[in-house]
Amino acid sequence: SVRPHSGLQKQVLALFRQAFRVARTKPCEAQEEMKAIVRHEFRQHLDIKKADVERIEYLIRRGKKQLDRISGPNVSAVASVSPRQRGGSPS
Repeated sequence: SVRPHSGLQKQVLALFRQAFRVARTKPCEAQEEMKAIVRHEFRQHLDIKKADVERIEYLIRRGKKQLDRISGPNVSAVASVSPRQRGGSPS
């Protein structure tokens, strides 16, 4: 039988759906890139244990803040910054 989602799981899923909704409000040329970044951000944390509630709550808060920043009408594209792009010598 299928278990119902926990409260945290529901929050994570809601954040994912909200991020995709925001991506759909952006210009066509930016939508796929934004969706790819969202997928990447969520996949990056797939290995977090369900019991690590503190970390999950932190990531949800961080995700909501990032989403608030890009939700505005003046934002037409976003860029993902990998550790290699933050400075230092190119590899």
